[in-house]
Amino acid sequence: MNFKIVVVGFSGEFLPSGLAALKRLHRVLVSHELLEAVHLAAPELSELLSPYRRFSEALEALEEARKEDRPLGLVASGDPLFFGAGRVLVRRFGKERVALYPAPSFAQKALARLGYPLEDYFFVSLHGGKRAFGLEDLPGLLRLYGKVGVFTDPDLGPREMARFLVEKESAEGVTLIVAQRVGLPGEAFWQGSPEEALRKDFAYPHLVFLHYEGPGRERGLGLSTAEISHPRGLITKEEVRAVVLHALRLPERGVLWDIGAGAGGVSVEAARAFPLLRVFSVERSPEALDHLRKNRRRLGLFNLEVVAGEAPEALEGLPTPDRVFIGGSGGRLEEILDLALERSRGPVVLTLVLLSHLHRVLALARRRAFSPKLSQISVCRARPLGPDLALFPETPVFVVSLEPEDGGKG
Repeated sequence: MNFKIVVVGFSGEFLPSGLAALKRLHRVLVSHELLEAVHLAAPELSELLSPYRRFSEALEALEEARKEDRPLGLVASGDPLFFGAGRVLVRRFGKERVALYPAPSFAQKALARLGYPLEDYFFVSLHGGKRAFGLEDLPGLLRLYGKVGVFTDPDLGPREMARFLVEKESAEGVTLIVAQRVGLPGEAFWQGSPEEALRKDFAYPHLVFLHYEGPGRERGLGLSTAEISHPRGLITKEEVRAVVLHALRLPERGVLWDIGAGAGGVSVEAARAFPLLRVFSVERSPEALDHLRKNRRRLGLFNLEVVAGEAPEALEGLPTPDRVFIGGSGGRLEEILDLALERSRGPVVLTLVLLSHLHRVLALARRRAFSPKLSQISVCRARPLGPDLALFPETPVFVVSLEPEDGGKG
């Protein structure tokens, strides 16, 4: 079988081995973005070059070459296996049919120009349709890693990133470094804030390096009540938060709804412990919302989004949750719980004080074939009594966790 795909990396120039491999072919595919630079770097390839605008066109040409049992070349950006075409081609055609000749990646070249070590960055790609991470993950990634390199797309570049961060109130402490046309004619670098990036135009192809210097790099559970800003007496107690978070079995990534979030006791703990978890804190009280926003900003929890409004209406348009916590219902318990049970992909956990509310929750769970796990948290706190200490009881709290009895929706 003669069919072979020769994939050669290009980052403004070819390495000798890759260029020699292309010269042995009769046709070489190259994207329109790289066409001019390839002409300048290797004019001897000009007669072989076959440009394409979309990668799907290149795949069609490669499939045709396979049918005709002939070799075909493809010029790829930098290192084809570093967020490049190599992964797709190997998976689709088999590694025995793909010969790879990597060049230094555009990220390597850009960081070398800037004097930053490659190893300091966590890299993601926003290029193409299937992506491991999206814009919505950037705030959490910045909290987790501090420095993030982003391979961009013509329709998802520096301005789109900046707009997202600004609109989600996650731009504070973030610096963008935009590397444009690295190794190609018109190479340029720009550095500034997300707000400044909104007013700039950037030449494609580009890479973005995001730097975050601010609070929120710490992870873990166990914030004390004193560390969370809240109206006097209105916060989920530490011992109850611990049981709730255990019952939620939070994933590393996903979506949590905190309904009736108050000042954000549960939301703040969850967002702090899991930077890639998107937490939507739904609250209607203006006073509680002020405390919630203060906690988000002070702790740098930009993966927490404050949703001002009354449930269940405020839940419309939110991403499908993987977990739901209901800490308050504003007199609309059944409506909220019914929607949560319908939408959630995982456990729905509630805290309740009133016996009548517990009865209503258990009745609804039975009607919908959800299996409840019920516990009561009774806590006593030590306080001074004369020259000594005595234990005083806090209000007992019911914690109810609901999941479908058959593993599916109720």
